[in-house]
Amino acid sequence: MDINSIKKLVLKKHKPEPSYTKQLSKFANNLIDKLWCNNYQDQQKSPIFPISDIVLGGSVAKGTWLKDTADIDIFIKLDADSNRTDLEHSLEIGKNTLNSLKGYSWSLRYSEHPYIEAETKFLGKIIKINIVSCFDVNPKDWKSAADRSPHHTDYILDKFTPKMKDEVRILKQFLISNKIYGAEIKIQGFSGYVCELLILKYKNFNNVLKHMGDFSPETSIYFDESHSKFTKLHDSPLIMLDPVDPKRNLGTAISSQNLNKFIYLSTKFLNNPSNKFFISSKTKFNESLSDNLILVYFKHDKKTIDTLWGQLRRSFNHTSNYLSKNNFNVIRSTISSNDIDQSAFIFLLENLSISNTRLHIGPSSHMKNESIAFIQKNKRQSLSFWINSDGKLNSLQPRQYPRIKDLITSSINSNNVLGIAPGIKDSFDKTSKIYTGRSVISFSTNKSWLYDSLGDVIGTESYLS
Repeated sequence: MDINSIKKLVLKKHKPEPSYTKQLSKFANNLIDKLWCNNYQDQQKSPIFPISDIVLGGSVAKGTWLKDTADIDIFIKLDADSNRTDLEHSLEIGKNTLNSLKGYSWSLRYSEHPYIEAETKFLGKIIKINIVSCFDVNPKDWKSAADRSPHHTDYILDKFTPKMKDEVRILKQFLISNKIYGAEIKIQGFSGYVCELLILKYKNFNNVLKHMGDFSPETSIYFDESHSKFTKLHDSPLIMLDPVDPKRNLGTAISSQNLNKFIYLSTKFLNNPSNKFFISSKTKFNESLSDNLILVYFKHDKKTIDTLWGQLRRSFNHTSNYLSKNNFNVIRSTISSNDIDQSAFIFLLENLSISNTRLHIGPSSHMKNESIAFIQKNKRQSLSFWINSDGKLNSLQPRQYPRIKDLITSSINSNNVLGIAPGIKDSFDKTSKIYTGRSVISFSTNKSWLYDSLGDVIGTESYLS
């Protein structure tokens, strides 16, 4: 099947119907009207908050959303001279509006500043709504991280053609199916806005893949020649300058692993086009590797996804370094979470147990004072001392924890040598459970989120088979 035929099939399956698009637009605009009404006190015409506009944003506003994945992003734009207190308090109109409507559930979330996340049923399906306050400022005068978003919408709408919107949908589905879509900390992949900019830069899906297949570390993407000087400000595997804020590098959010995965997928698809690249597939396990697995499972309080995954990544990286420092060779590893109240670290090790002894190399023998101090310091725990052929003192010492399970067990509640982030440390210390070998698979079987993650350490993804 040729690429154009595949693209038509993808759009047929994932492009929303015009009638649904029209209804969704009407739904979003009605909600915006209600927000406007709630910014006026009863029987009065004076606004409660200094709001300059309330606008629809995100992929729905830009017409690049995929069927069954629409989120309504609404931005409450405050006058440029408003302050931070106005920004936070203006969410009251969102709370009041949602409380006055039937069928809505909402909660306050926190990123750089608070925003509202809500859910309701629309045409029989659950739809998510984000209500975010920002300042109505010109580029370069940003006062909050959310200020750029309405400018992103305006920029794309000004530059895009209807054809380009469909090309974005195809690119998004390609990335979603291969698990590299989304710039959030959990995924560290390609955002919707980055997808839109790639299509803007290279005109269509085919060209994006051609350029990604030829990607080199020297590649930088920008949209105005005058912005090229800002590439020197950044050091990341991919540098893509935000055209509405050229000092900002959108590539920072993308991990090197996901970038390289995209590079490989681009070449493989172009060499052998197939519809399977647009269909999510399960990773094939090699259960013979399970003998070398260790799983650290724990519970924690519910948090926003970015907060939770920020804490998980920090803790995971420290724990991985601690294992390596203690001579356990980590081959593959991953973080897993149900994104609510349970998480786990999974490691595939070269061995779950290592030798009972460890070699401690000291100073050269001609360093008299250091040599004497080395002997004195290690006398009690040393099984043997000698001078090697390089003239350095050596001490063979018993290893305190030759089994990985014992090392981790002893480290929990022990002055936080694992480096667990403060936000989850208490929960980690109280609820941690450790599983090794095949018990990891049996424990994970009834937890789909955890079982799926095992593929990241003992599996081969379909695109590599």
